[in-house]
Amino acid sequence: MYKFFINDKPLILTSSNESLKELDEYKQIHITKELNLMDFVREMEEPQAFGLALICEDPAETLHELKANFTSIHAGGGIVFNQAGEILMMRRLGKWDLPKGKIDPGETTEEGAIREVEEECGLSQLRIIRFFDNTYHTYKLQGHRFLKVTHWYKMETTFKGELVPQLEENITEVCYKNLNNIDLNSFDTYESIRQLLIDVKSKSN
Repeated sequence: MYKFFINDKPLILTSSNESLKELDEYKQIHITKELNLMDFVREMEEPQAFGLALICEDPAETLHELKANFTSIHAGGGIVFNQAGEILMMRRLGKWDLPKGKIDPGETTEEGAIREVEEECGLSQLRIIRFFDNTYHTYKLQGHRFLKVTHWYKMETTFKGELVPQLEENITEVCYKNLNNIDLNSFDTYESIRQLLIDVKSKSN
């Protein structure tokens, strides 16, 4: 299963073999070769759109076909835990978020993810535990469609110094939170980050 976030609403690519409870929340359409995938993207770009699940024979192939319609931008992000098992969070533009940013030329995604965490949150002594997942969200700029693919890594840190938000990136607060004490249904964050945190929480228990 893959999730595209368009205006912070999910366009889900899944197979008929996956029976996910959350799919019941969205309109479901079975994909055939006669259907234009970009018609669904345009539908999701409308303000009244809520969410859409596309049932595909091969979600990976459908993802590949869909990506061909966008200019892809790759980013790296960190799901960072301290020694107390708390997760690193930051407030950007009034919402809670996770550190992430574009990969610089010549960087690997791992290097970029660590650099972004260090720059945005003012900490060091980071170690990647493993790759966690990719997230996808789209946006339009000057009439052109972009797809931001963020490569997320689970990390740990032994850093005990003061956390410093990167103000020039509109980050106003950085702190650690106990994920088990957060009600993710009402947490003030972006829907793509909410879904990512739900996955992190479920795989940590």
